[in-house]
Amino acid sequence: MGKVIWSQWARLIALTAGVFETIGGIFGLFYRIFTFEPLSKDFTPIFNPINIIAILCIVFGFIIVAIEMPVFPFKDTFVATSFIPRIILYLIISGVSILNYQNVNPALYLLIATIMYIAAVAGGEGRNRIKQDDSRRKLVV
Repeated sequence: MGKVIWSQWARLIALTAGVFETIGGIFGLFYRIFTFEPLSKDFTPIFNPINIIAILCIVFGFIIVAIEMPVFPFKDTFVATSFIPRIILYLIISGVSILNYQNVNPALYLLIATIMYIAAVAGGEGRNRIKQDDSRRKLVV
């Protein structure tokens, strides 16, 4: 059997979390529910009249997808090529998005992806780099 590549598995889960984060943020604009509403009414100003957390979750979802794909603003940057900034960023995003009721599942998915990225770092995985070798591209792990 092969060896588990933690970073690839974490990437797929983070992509799923990014898409769900965006969808949950959109639903959060229409259904303003605070996750811990029965416990505390202190956070009501960030949910009424405009759900600020839902808007942040939409932006965070796009950022997650942009980092994991990677697309133009994040391509070949430190965030897209290293696991440590992703771990820190995903912990912050999951902490913010767990406040919005619709984004509890994406927050948990991001925590799982963070644990997988930590396992990738602990296992010595790095991003795959393509080297030029005799006018052919050779994938070096």
